Amino acid sequence: MANATQEQIDEMRRITQENVCSCGAELQIRTNPEKDCLEVGCPIDRSHQGYIERTTYTQDMRRGAVVPVYFENQVNKRMLPNRTDLDRAIAMLKTRFPAADMDHPSAALFIMNCWRLDIDPFLGEVVPVTFASKGKKVVVTIITEDGMLSMAARGCPEKWAGTPMVEPVTDPELRKAICGESDAWVWKATGRTKDMAEGQTTSAYGWFKQWEQKKADSMGTPAADLPGNQARVRAIKRWIRENMPEAKHRMVELTSEMMERAEGVTMALEVIDAEYRVLPPGEEEDGKDKKTTGPDTKPKQKGGSLTEAQLNYIIRLAKERLGLTEAQALDSYKGLTKKAATALIEDLRAMPPENWVKPTMQDKEQKGLFEE
Repeated sequence: MANATQEQIDEMRRITQENVCSCGAELQIRTNPEKDCLEVGCPIDRSHQGYIERTTYTQDMRRGAVVPVYFENQVNKRMLPNRTDLDRAIAMLKTRFPAADMDHPSAALFIMNCWRLDIDPFLGEVVPVTFASKGKKVVVTIITEDGMLSMAARGCPEKWAGTPMVEPVTDPELRKAICGESDAWVWKATGRTKDMAEGQTTSAYGWFKQWEQKKADSMGTPAADLPGNQARVRAIKRWIRENMPEAKHRMVELTSEMMERAEGVTMALEVIDAEYRVLPPGEEEDGKDKKTTGPDTKPKQKGGSLTEAQLNYIIRLAKERLGLTEAQALDSYKGLTKKAATALIEDLRAMPPENWVKPTMQDKEQKGLFEE
């Protein structure tokens, strides 16, 4: 019988409750006899991959869909007051988020940010979180998954083509190639925009590392209990930032402002960095190195070059599926950028077995694999 921890079972139950298969079917928890484990999958076709969020009328409306008038009116009643009623908005905010313990100026600034970004705290799109250190208090604007999707749909209507599908990355080698840890929680978000060619998609990864989970556990934050969900949300946010330019521009502006206000409050700076990092660690928009902080900080290769784990994984796939020797693979791929390496790994993993290059008898003799 397949074994699974209670934590894994709870995570799978949450996935089936909040998502459907990419084909629209209800997800089920099932046994995979080949891997002797439990997994979430499609009951119609076991080859289907990826989950799509099970949305509400509120989410559909905020992402540009037409909903019944009754529900539209109900959503409008719950929304943030308009820009001419700041005092009422502040009073509602303090009532809704008493734990944030905001003073009047902090609440006003938070409301102004919501208006500027066109996201609503009363619809679950953004949350105020207060941090304090050495007498200094700072309110960090945490945009939720719903907020990022809402902002992308309304900010980039010419590109928005729907919510990306998501799936967990279970291959330890691929997880290590992506984030440097084989036991991290890693999720992949895949979607398309209206300006893409038919059948074209792009992917982005999000991860949550072991040291982050331990830190969250010591602090008693929700991320400690749902590390997989944290990785999933980060994957979706990163996909939006990489494919929706208006959303990315707004995030860059907001991040810069919050980092400046949070100067000296270490915990706030760490949260801002984790929530709003626009590019993977070590890469700036101009391709130059970026210094990062945290237990997983390592020297970055100049120009965002692929990691050693990525190169090793590519070599293994190239030998197995392209019929290359280790020397040939090393010579061909050692100069790739990190982004190009990730794309190549995706292509090699997606290659059907019938297209793999089979080594000839001469190849085997040259590699010392054929015995007379």
